[in-house]
Amino acid sequence: MFRLSIVPLAAASFAIAAAPSVKGAGTVTFGSSIEHITVNATAGATPTAGSGRATFQNRAAGGNFNGQIDINCVNIVGNTVTVSGIVTHANKKELIGREGVFQVVDNGKRTDFASIINFHEPGIGTNCTAGEFDLVPVKGDFTVEP
Repeated sequence: MFRLSIVPLAAASFAIAAAPSVKGAGTVTFGSSIEHITVNATAGATPTAGSGRATFQNRAAGGNFNGQIDINCVNIVGNTVTVSGIVTHANKKELIGREGVFQVVDNGKRTDFASIINFHEPGIGTNCTAGEFDLVPVKGDFTVEP
């Protein structure tokens, strides 16, 4: 005959670290271009991986355009994140299928910085792992979680 004995387990606490991410919204003014960017993206296991979405509304000398980028590359170094992905929706049809890449610097309680989104043919320009970006102060707030 077997006797079943129930022993209570000590409560264990598990801390699950959040995946590195960037989220927020802001308006960037660069020359005659005024661009509003929203982003919610999570980094993947490598710098060339990631997922999420960014939207943009741009008023520039060349016209007004807006759209959505499906993020596929998120590279976070400290409080700076570079994000890139493919434009899937846009009111300017020639942007669809292009790659968009931009950079954000989260300065906590101080003013954040960001670049405008640079658009190019996939594989020809920079992605989230390389490139130099002209950063300007943002009206808004981005949060980078390394």
